[in-house]
Amino acid sequence: MSSKLIERLESELVNLVKSFPAKVGVGFKDLKTGAEYYINGRERFLTASVFKVFVLIELYNQVVKGELDLRRRYRISEKVKVLGSGILKELDEGLQPTLRDLAKLMMILSDNIATDIIMELLGKDRINRTVREVLGLRETRVYLTTGEILLDMAGANDWETARRNFEEMRINKGGKWETDLEYNNVTTPEEMVRTLELLYRGEVLTPEACREILEIMKACQTGEARIKRYLPYNVKVAHKTGTMPGVVNDAGIVFTEKGDYVLVVFINGLNYEKLQYVPLGEELIAQISKKVYDVYTKLT
Repeated sequence: MSSKLIERLESELVNLVKSFPAKVGVGFKDLKTGAEYYINGRERFLTASVFKVFVLIELYNQVVKGELDLRRRYRISEKVKVLGSGILKELDEGLQPTLRDLAKLMMILSDNIATDIIMELLGKDRINRTVREVLGLRETRVYLTTGEILLDMAGANDWETARRNFEEMRINKGGKWETDLEYNNVTTPEEMVRTLELLYRGEVLTPEACREILEIMKACQTGEARIKRYLPYNVKVAHKTGTMPGVVNDAGIVFTEKGDYVLVVFINGLNYEKLQYVPLGEELIAQISKKVYDVYTKLT
């Protein structure tokens, strides 16, 4: 049955992807049988905010080791505010969320301020060490904060200039943020699938920490038009989305009555100057997800 499943997936997905005007990576794994299918599975892709999964794993790694307390509170000041997704940038300074609150904001609303506070607390070196030594990944990198990405994207050295450039739709085309696949935030479909499977099976950190991470990911409020769009309303998805100019991503675990599976879809290189790239990318992800769900639930 596994071979038939993969054959059907290939016949359904290759046609969807081959004429798409961007680089597409797909990763699928049946968590019941271990059957896998990939398109560009070993190629690096810009993660956009999907990298926040690796930040969350390192956060729980340090919590499990007793180095951090999720109940500790952090004061939000104007100096930590960055642009982009999230809600903290809209709120008055002085708010004191807990570290657990910040983690949930980072994942559920993809809050950039929450992300950068956590990254500074954890340290990039620690995040990347866990990526290599705990998760066993070789191609994945987490080198930039969201603030660093956004400033480079705007071609600016300060937030006032960056805000003005974004308002005028002036993007630093060809900047490090979109061309550098080494010193950037990148992963592969295969390595993202491996990461989500390890969380699902509770094979990193502790089983309790893995369960907490997946519960947070199930509450994600971004990307409703991606993996979840054409799935039945009662199908749960633990996932994280990522969006930048030309980049539309979603990576998650889909929980069905027939079994559970990992689905990763990365889209890089859409023409953000001429195309409505977000709805275009979201529709492809949604179509891939629907095809996978239909094939999986019929053949398992």
